[in-house]
Amino acid sequence: MHLCKTASLLPQDDIKMLIIDNDYAHATISLFGGHVLSFIPKHDNVQRLWLSKEAMLDGQHPIRGGIPICWPWFGAHASESGLASHGYVRTQNWHVVDCADEPEQTVVRLKPSTTQGEGFEGETQLSLVLFIGRELRIQLVTENTGSEPLSYTCALHTYFNIDDINQCELTGLDGDYLDKLQDYQRISTPTPYTFNEETDRVHLVTPESLTIVSGNIKTSIQSVGHDSIVVWNPWADKSKSMQDMEDLGYKTMLCVETAVTQGQQVLPGQSHTLEQVIR
Repeated sequence: MHLCKTASLLPQDDIKMLIIDNDYAHATISLFGGHVLSFIPKHDNVQRLWLSKEAMLDGQHPIRGGIPICWPWFGAHASESGLASHGYVRTQNWHVVDCADEPEQTVVRLKPSTTQGEGFEGETQLSLVLFIGRELRIQLVTENTGSEPLSYTCALHTYFNIDDINQCELTGLDGDYLDKLQDYQRISTPTPYTFNEETDRVHLVTPESLTIVSGNIKTSIQSVGHDSIVVWNPWADKSKSMQDMEDLGYKTMLCVETAVTQGQQVLPGQSHTLEQVIR
């Protein structure tokens, strides 16, 4: 495996970490799960991603924080209750296909060990492409290499770093959302969009851009190829019940997820790209 000059591969606990350090940003990617754990642009040196202090880096369990890759289903499997939530590629080892230093960014392409797994039928090639510079552009590309159409759901389940959830506002969403905590009841998006309780909402909208404002941290999010934005915070009680989340972790994180929740069909020989840009 040939790495570019700005990249290095280091072991941490039971996982190999790909470290990108160029003139514009520092990023850490776990090859277990193809999972971006950290993105710090150097123009302000502010960490954009949140990682749980109790995250399991054992190469067995999904990692709590960063940008988990949910594929080929998002949430619970549609028909089989015994399968893991959010699919199986986030617990696979990924490998670096190529790495290139460009004038203003480093471009890395990763692929999982396999795209085949229980609960999904389809012949596919999956890749994760990272553009690491002043911004982080992450693309999840699904190519149908078979002879039949395939359908799946997926998400870039991003945990954003914030100062204080009680002083946090999300801008750019409107219309209604489906509230997963109230049997998917349709509810109007609040204005201003602030947080004071457990939140698990599916916004069936595709805004051009969103912004998270929290104290000194202001993060811009753009999405492409999605049909939904999912907003999630577990709040106090659920945080205490989660083994890989510190009790007060909910105070400094907010998930704003670029997602396909309604199903994406890809015809033979074609591909679909789910993209999120973080500034």
